[in-house]
Amino acid sequence: MTHAATPNTKGFTLIELLLYVAIVGTLLIAISLFFGIAADARLKNQSVSEVNQQGTAAMEYIVQTLRNATSISAPAIGVTAASLTAVVPTGSLSPTIFDRSAGNALQVKEGAAAVVPLTSPDVQISNLAFDNMSRSATVEVVQISFTVSRVNTIGRNEYDYQKTFTSSVALR
Repeated sequence: MTHAATPNTKGFTLIELLLYVAIVGTLLIAISLFFGIAADARLKNQSVSEVNQQGTAAMEYIVQTLRNATSISAPAIGVTAASLTAVVPTGSLSPTIFDRSAGNALQVKEGAAAVVPLTSPDVQISNLAFDNMSRSATVEVVQISFTVSRVNTIGRNEYDYQKTFTSSVALR
């Protein structure tokens, strides 16, 4: 007596197995790419946020200090310089000097106190300019401009971001 193959054979054929592996592989690749793109976008957003926060905070500090200053010692009227010296009402804080450190951080020196950085090591300052736009016998006016860039030590595009901040201040 011969045995016939039973039609209820359980298992997968080789083609079915290859098809399932291909589908699962495609899904895993798609998920990996999605998470990679999401991680890159997160890094870019962090860079943008860091530059904006550091630049805004530094500009607000300079503007507030100059609004309360009694006069500008340097730069002279009509001159643009990379450093600004202001005379402030509080004697122990006068003169207040804003400039850029050797490490490209924005810094302030108030009176005899030590120099204090206004920006973190995560960003660097370039194109720092203080333009004394005052005219004799009028309120002193200074235009401040600087560019803040995210420090990119590893060369990834996600860390490349810079923004220029500009403001004008009239002393009271």
